[in-house]
Amino acid sequence: MDMDAGTKKLIRLYALQNAVFHQGKANAGAVIGRTLAEMPALRNAVAETGKAVAETLKEVNKLGLAQQQAELERESPEMMHKEKKTEDMPELQGAVEGKVVTRFAPAPTGPLTIFHLMRAAFLSYYYARRYHGKFVLRLEDSDPVKVKAEFYDFIVQDLKAVGIDYDEIVLESSHMDLYYKHAEKMISAGKAYVCSCPAEAFRALKEKKNDCACRKKSAAENATQWKAMLSGAYKQGDIVLRLRTSMSEPNPVLRDPPLFRICDTKHPKVGTKYMVWPLYNFACAVEDHLSGVTHVFRAKEHEHNTAVQRLVYDFFGWTKPAFINFGLVYFPGTKMHKRDIKSSMDKGIYTGWDDPQLPTVRAFLRRGFLPKTFEALAKTCGLSKNDIRIGWENLEGINRKLLDPIANRYMVVIDPVRIELEGQKLPKNIEMEKHPDFPERGARTLPVDAKEVYVAGTDFEKLHGKPTRLIGVGNFTLEKKSKYIGDEIMHGMQKIQFVSVPNVPIEILMPDGTKVTGLGEAGMANLHTGETIQMNRIGFARVDSTGKTITLVFTHK
Repeated sequence: MDMDAGTKKLIRLYALQNAVFHQGKANAGAVIGRTLAEMPALRNAVAETGKAVAETLKEVNKLGLAQQQAELERESPEMMHKEKKTEDMPELQGAVEGKVVTRFAPAPTGPLTIFHLMRAAFLSYYYARRYHGKFVLRLEDSDPVKVKAEFYDFIVQDLKAVGIDYDEIVLESSHMDLYYKHAEKMISAGKAYVCSCPAEAFRALKEKKNDCACRKKSAAENATQWKAMLSGAYKQGDIVLRLRTSMSEPNPVLRDPPLFRICDTKHPKVGTKYMVWPLYNFACAVEDHLSGVTHVFRAKEHEHNTAVQRLVYDFFGWTKPAFINFGLVYFPGTKMHKRDIKSSMDKGIYTGWDDPQLPTVRAFLRRGFLPKTFEALAKTCGLSKNDIRIGWENLEGINRKLLDPIANRYMVVIDPVRIELEGQKLPKNIEMEKHPDFPERGARTLPVDAKEVYVAGTDFEKLHGKPTRLIGVGNFTLEKKSKYIGDEIMHGMQKIQFVSVPNVPIEILMPDGTKVTGLGEAGMANLHTGETIQMNRIGFARVDSTGKTITLVFTHK
């Protein structure tokens, strides 16, 4: 895709503005984001846009700040001043400009789903950027049994696809030696002990608030056993390292919770180098401290985890981050476990992680949902601790407003029925605007062959024998041989789309897994993969593939 002069100029202006606002150095991510926000059509050419931005930044960042200011003042003086925006989200308590650090910490056990985005991802990212702070992507891969190699890249790809750029990426598996050092400090201080009680036996002791015999061991004995754990002297399930609290704690979760366990499964990143792995709460507390996280956004179901992590923070004397716990977001009929999805994929029920039936980010993007839709809905949900149930109409309503101005119109007929038009000499072609609100985009040409016209099967069945208006052509009594009855637009007359010859075979993948077939107007042969269109009276769809047949994925009405 060749960038026109107007687009290149706009990119340069955004680059100059960003440089002026940041001591002479423009940021590529910020310029790309602003460009795509202002020109949504470029989302179908993200790679080309990124390349154009990179080339522009090389030129702009070579200029001195004074030169940048002078050029921006000359070309677009209104851009010299930052826009005062009315924020639609509350301020973050304790936030300091430039010092806020947030993180999004998914486990690479599958691709991201819409539930990851709705709050944890977008809110963490939003507040980091709002306060010009730091956003960390942490991949929680300390459970070798569950993590899979392919999903590391999946998560990164999904975030980039929705416009979330991170400042740092962290893999827990790369910090194993640091975890061990912190564990050894707790052991030597008597704050952690090695426990060989069978899981069921310890569970019974915990319920009765009775001490485990392993608690009586000295720090030296625990250190010796810890070294034995690390050397491979024990098998999986034999032994764990526990945090020493009190078995009489009112909250059962805080009664000597486990910190490390043995796992002999090969890890996709570090292989069999380690057998002793940190559990979630220990790894999470250490990582949040190492990254300097100031605010943690998480679902309220993590409140018990937060309580355990606070104890780790207290032992080391670390400054705790602010924990913002929010409620869960529910959509109708979307509760799917990754293991069930994978099993269904193996059986051929789903074609992949981007199957339109799934609630994954890549499935929604494949259907034509825009990143700004997820962001807008996340802000609508906000930070409330109440669980929120959202109907699909909420998500679709936001997406519809964003798609409507960028999606050109086309005529498609499903389950086509062939008819002939009689009683009026018709033009060989008719002209229709690509978008009624943007005539500057130009017109599209639709061929009309009176001997071979196709209408949708449902329209033919419903309107058979009735006066009907074929959009752009005229009024006919809808039959196999449809007679012309005038051109005046009559009140209450049904308007339907049609396709003549030549045309394009169409296949539409629906969100419920079904497929429908039909014919599209000739101009659809020029569509590109990734382009989103609106089919008259049918709805929005994204082009999935092109060729002799155009495959579309249905978005929504």
